[in-house]
Amino acid sequence: MQQIQWQDRFNIGVEIVDQAHRRLFSIVGKIMELYVERHDSKFACVEGIKYFKAYALKHFSEEEAYMREIGYAGYAAHKRLHDRMRRETLPDLERELYATDFSTAAVQRFIGVCTGWLTGHIMVEDRAITGRAAGGAPFPSDGTEAEQAVIQTVIVRPLQELFGFNIQYAGKYSEKDVITDACCYEMLYSDREGGPKLRVAMIMREELLLHAAGQVFGIDFFSMDEIARFAICEIAQSLLQRAAACLGRDSVTYYLERERFLDLDEYRRGRGEPAEQYSLLFCAKRDCFALCAERIDETSEQAT
Repeated sequence: MQQIQWQDRFNIGVEIVDQAHRRLFSIVGKIMELYVERHDSKFACVEGIKYFKAYALKHFSEEEAYMREIGYAGYAAHKRLHDRMRRETLPDLERELYATDFSTAAVQRFIGVCTGWLTGHIMVEDRAITGRAAGGAPFPSDGTEAEQAVIQTVIVRPLQELFGFNIQYAGKYSEKDVITDACCYEMLYSDREGGPKLRVAMIMREELLLHAAGQVFGIDFFSMDEIARFAICEIAQSLLQRAAACLGRDSVTYYLERERFLDLDEYRRGRGEPAEQYSLLFCAKRDCFALCAERIDETSEQAT
């Protein structure tokens, strides 16, 4: 497998930020090369992960200082995402690494999560700093031009960045729409304030998911291995966090309770009675895929 390659198309146009992103990708790529591919000493992996964490925390502080300097309106929400990475995600990854004595699986998870988180965060949140991504505008559901504009900005543009080719919104998705050989990546979010849960799903062919992973890493994936799976999960969560904010709720109140890959029949069987539902269909070259979101109450969740 080739080394992870930084993609210049993910630059946001702020040199101090882009430079840090390139460096973080380089560190992850070196960890992958030394430990996952060449199986060099654990010491090199341990030192690489320590360096990644230290550099990531330094980058967060510098990026936050830049946002304060320019008076960025989304600073508080953006910082909360940094804080979650600082205080929850990275410590959780570290605990797993040490608990498994830096097993290949744990290192693969670290690589996938960190690379996927960085990519999704850059596409969705960091681009918003420079006005090249959506804010948290309410998400209308009445088929108006306003709804089309939000879909285009919040979902289509980041997906085009991810896949590297044109994506078109095709309208509402229903079970009558056929997506050949589709699999489903489902995430269930719980509300910290006790409100309805949020179930979101991406329905697409595995080949399209693998293409997206390959675009991020600059390498070819021929099957959904652990690195590709964790990377796709993190990117999807970044996209859906922004979409959740546009569903009329503060996405910060949600936390991920469960994520899993399902076949399409399993996903459909597990759906309850949604309190509110958005099902969107997209076209990508000769493929179609769907993004669905629904609020569910405790009763319908217990039924699944």
